Amino acid sequence: MDRFFDAVASPLTGRALILALVALPFLAALALPLLGRAARRVALVVALLHLGLTAAVVFFASIQISARAELAGAVRDQAALRFQPGYVPGDTAGRHGEDNRTGWTLMSLAPPSPGGKAGPAVQFFLGVDGLNLWLAALASVMLLPAILVSWDAVTDRPGAFYGWLFLLQGAAVGAFLSFDVILFYAFFELTLIPAFFLIGRWGTGSARRDAARKFFLYTLAGSLLTLVGVIGVVLTNPDPVTGRVTFSLPDLMGNVSFYLDQAHQEALAGRGEKLAALQQTQGFLFLALMAGFLVKVPVWPFHTWLPAAYSEAPIGVTILLSALLAKLGTFGIIRFVLPLTPDAAVMYGLPVVGLLAAFGIVYGALCAYDQKDMRLTVAYSSVSHLGFLVLGIFAFNAEGLSGATLHMVNHGLSTGAMFALLGFLLDRYRTTQAGRFGGLMGRFPNYAVFFFLVALAGIGLPGLNNFVSEMLMLAGLFAARDGGAPGYGLAVVAAVGIFLSAWYVLTMLRRVFFNPLREPEPADAAVRPADVTRREFFAFGIPAGLCVVLGLFPQPVLDTIKPDVTVLTKVGEAARARVAGVPVPAEPESPPPPKAPAPKPKDKKETPKKVNPKKDAPKKDGKNPKGGEEDEG
Repeated sequence: MDRFFDAVASPLTGRALILALVALPFLAALALPLLGRAARRVALVVALLHLGLTAAVVFFASIQISARAELAGAVRDQAALRFQPGYVPGDTAGRHGEDNRTGWTLMSLAPPSPGGKAGPAVQFFLGVDGLNLWLAALASVMLLPAILVSWDAVTDRPGAFYGWLFLLQGAAVGAFLSFDVILFYAFFELTLIPAFFLIGRWGTGSARRDAARKFFLYTLAGSLLTLVGVIGVVLTNPDPVTGRVTFSLPDLMGNVSFYLDQAHQEALAGRGEKLAALQQTQGFLFLALMAGFLVKVPVWPFHTWLPAAYSEAPIGVTILLSALLAKLGTFGIIRFVLPLTPDAAVMYGLPVVGLLAAFGIVYGALCAYDQKDMRLTVAYSSVSHLGFLVLGIFAFNAEGLSGATLHMVNHGLSTGAMFALLGFLLDRYRTTQAGRFGGLMGRFPNYAVFFFLVALAGIGLPGLNNFVSEMLMLAGLFAARDGGAPGYGLAVVAAVGIFLSAWYVLTMLRRVFFNPLREPEPADAAVRPADVTRREFFAFGIPAGLCVVLGLFPQPVLDTIKPDVTVLTKVGEAARARVAGVPVPAEPESPPPPKAPAPKPKDKKETPKKVNPKKDAPKKDGKNPKGGEEDEG
């Protein structure tokens, strides 16, 4: 049995699973348009197969990541400040080992040097670590409700619709798993194409084409600035030994750390010009990188594309937009902005971006309360909650980063599930206007249970998933002191945002579920709308059940996140020291294991003699063999 487990969990098997996770959605995207009406059943089968592959990756990768959790707190060196992806396809260590690098080259940008060394190249560099494992799982899980709620809603060219849906999922998974900065950018941009066609072609509103156009242009403009930032980071951080530029994220992290540490040592010796120049360059690169990610999240005031896109898109597409595409923005900040421009993230993260996010928390909550359409209520609530998430990221400490990484998964589940639940009303009444409903708790009791569970998860009820991540992010903000901006005020704003979310969500529940019965004309006048069907039970139950599971048992997820959060925490501590002009705090050395205490020497008189049953047995007359009397004690 052990041999079988070792064979299944081998690096070679893990690499094959990673390739399958990325390749399967793209293959499905090519095949489904050819299947017509049968496409929806095939899409469901493929989605279940993808979920099974993801479960295998999560199981084996969690074991591998946990195995190196103890090494995350090792002595600070260059290796400790790099991400270490596992199950890398094309790993240069071969069949039975891992060195966290790939030998698969997609495109070489220069011929080899005269010495025979390869020039800069874009690599097919995929892998898993604690930061992307659960996001890849989220992409696989949320595809199921997206397909199930679209089952009867999409009747026009369903094959093409599901093909674009899989392409969107595949691009998101590829972006999450990428460790080459250009490969990430390619997947990041690829998500725009299926989203544009899905909104513009299958949207439910009259303004769907304008919404698709606005979404595409906004995100493309921001992404082009992000590309400028990526190229800038690559060109300004070549390998310190060979001078060769690299697109490998772990190598770039090592290069950035080397140059900043070198300049920091000179600054401590009284020569701070080099460090000041590097930090100024980082400031420009930080703004460029953040441009695309701020739009993708989105953070106020770059959010104006979101309400139109969320309200005009098919409900299945809105599930993926809210659960996955918004997380690409926050994931990009964690994966690229923090490790590649750490000093700028300390100087401008909370003081500048944090203020925008804090304003967006209150602004989004107030706009959500004012909406009449429940889809817009949930859309603006995303602006508010994602602002909280950005604050947790830029706290740049262990609590904030752990909470933010977990909250990306939690928010994806709760918000995606809420949009799926609104699909229930769209199927039956073709509207989600809150004022047209009332008393639905008695009309649809099963639906009410799901709706209440997901709504309470969204506002952070203890025992449900969002509570854990929100408390961690608040703890990170209370500990934050970046750029002279205490986190207390930002933590208060975030707490106010939680209160406001409870205000508008509970108000919506009261209006829709507790008033006297009121419902609009059904979409099909010949059929009385029924409660949750078996298909919808799975569409709503999968994310709702996970909201409960992650609320009660978040520790397994936090354990897998910990090693890579520790890496980023060390990067943040070093950046704070450079900004403050003080030495980097020394890593506490791990104490050696305690030695067993040496046996205390005893007095000869106290040393017990070895007992020989034959010689030392007492005689019948009470005398021992040496003639002494038997001890009566």
